[in-house]
Amino acid sequence: MPDHALSRRGLLRTAGLAGAGLTGLAALGSPAHARPKTPRLGRIALVPLDDRPYTWYAPQQIATGAGYDTVLPPRETLGRHFTPGDGRAVGRWLTSSTTQADALVVALPMLAYGGLLNSRNSSVPEAEAFARLAAVRAVRRRRPHRRLYAFDTIMRLTPEGPWRNELRAWATVKDEVDNLAMVEKRPQLDALESQIPADVRDDYLATRARNHRLNLTMIEWAAEGIFDFLVVGQDDATGHGLHRPESQALAARIAELGVGDRVVIYPGADVVAALLIAKIAVRDADVRPRVSVEYSRATGETWTAPYQNIPYARLIQGYVDILGGTVVDRPERADLVLMANTGGSSASVAPFADRLVAHVRAGRPVALGDDAIAGHSDRRLLSLLNGRIRYVELAGYSGWNVGISLAQATSRWALRQRSVRGDLPPGVPGAPGEPVLAARRALLHDAARASIELSVSELVQTDSYRNDVRAATTAYASALGEPDPQNIATHFPEINAYAVDNTTPHAQKLFADEFAGATLALGSDGRAPVTARVDRLDAWHLHLPWNRTGEIAAEPRIVLTPDGGPR
Repeated sequence: MPDHALSRRGLLRTAGLAGAGLTGLAALGSPAHARPKTPRLGRIALVPLDDRPYTWYAPQQIATGAGYDTVLPPRETLGRHFTPGDGRAVGRWLTSSTTQADALVVALPMLAYGGLLNSRNSSVPEAEAFARLAAVRAVRRRRPHRRLYAFDTIMRLTPEGPWRNELRAWATVKDEVDNLAMVEKRPQLDALESQIPADVRDDYLATRARNHRLNLTMIEWAAEGIFDFLVVGQDDATGHGLHRPESQALAARIAELGVGDRVVIYPGADVVAALLIAKIAVRDADVRPRVSVEYSRATGETWTAPYQNIPYARLIQGYVDILGGTVVDRPERADLVLMANTGGSSASVAPFADRLVAHVRAGRPVALGDDAIAGHSDRRLLSLLNGRIRYVELAGYSGWNVGISLAQATSRWALRQRSVRGDLPPGVPGAPGEPVLAARRALLHDAARASIELSVSELVQTDSYRNDVRAATTAYASALGEPDPQNIATHFPEINAYAVDNTTPHAQKLFADEFAGATLALGSDGRAPVTARVDRLDAWHLHLPWNRTGEIAAEPRIVLTPDGGPR
């Protein structure tokens, strides 16, 4: 089973927490924390979608939690918020990084447009986008046997800019009238068109058309053999809208080319890099995880998560498929239990909480996908878990997207399978037994630490900050005179400090209550089981990653103490 708490002892002991947190972009770098060198199972070159916590930090932690190193482009090449990344520079890095990496995971929108946000406007001409994407063809040509996983995105309904909400409504109704014969909505469409300037509508359509042609071409590149696996992720959307016929056309092209075994379309953008890294871990371990799924208020067949366009059960099935796993009908037959917290019903979440606790107490690895409230932890659920289990006992957690918790848990499970059967690096070549075992224990410790840090980060982000601090931070930004707290212009240092100072006490309490002092089973070094204690928090890296109050980056540095004393 994945890391599991064996005892509940110890209090929070912190070092360097007074005034913890970052101001602005100080101390940011890649990777998130420098770590001692230990043997790894491989090295993954990652081109992230952008530098938010879910797209930059989480994939690195999942990779380390599975026993892999990651290499990333210099952070300054990735841009920040509305400043796009340098796709040309990232492409140059990518072509050189193949000499250091065993596998590559590439967010194509970073190369083509400079990131997800910039893919929603027409600032990058189509010819330039394709010129930047030539880097992946160069990688395939120079390193034909390197595993190359990539993902693109179908443009969401809502663009950036002052007409974003009106364009979303117009694009939805336009699909309904033009493509779904809902003629009764023609007056609504006409009214929306009269509100939005024609040049704004034309630019929106031109951006969608450019992105769609690029989506189609990437599918053709997959058929050509450029990508070993390609995900076309649907960015935030609903059931109707101009993305719908685009997705249908992409699916038809996949079928026409016969590449459905290596090209898939599923909702999601932020989570895809995490899933692809977990796919590498699962495939390298030569395992096929069996996942049982349980829902809370509504069944996955009847509920669609916010910002998604297919039923939740289909979404989860798609994610499990990407990982090479299977969904099974009973937890007793599963390697992993995925507890999927749904909304869409007034039913009590208490029976779901009871089942989750029972699975943890039975020793089953449990991942919690907390998607009932978009981007927030569900306090009603967490209150029913408090005092019955500790969050450190979960194999994975995310209040942002179930795919993150699923990727975290399956990659950790894959590492444990390798440790149990002795498939870990031997350490220093030619060294006798003890250094070999020490190297394996070091890998297991570093991997467990990264996974725990990710769980803490997710809870600080979606519970501590988003439930307790975000609204006050937004109000503070407005009080300082910021006209748009989602695009802070002049008071970022003060607003960042306010967010960090008010989040830190919640984060400290979270660690003390839910993680500190737990003893974990990490796997086997090939001779004996390996355990460690969650000793202390050395430091926090807390900061607003972008010039907005929407999310906080929480990057804790946790110390595990192995049996036998400190390392």
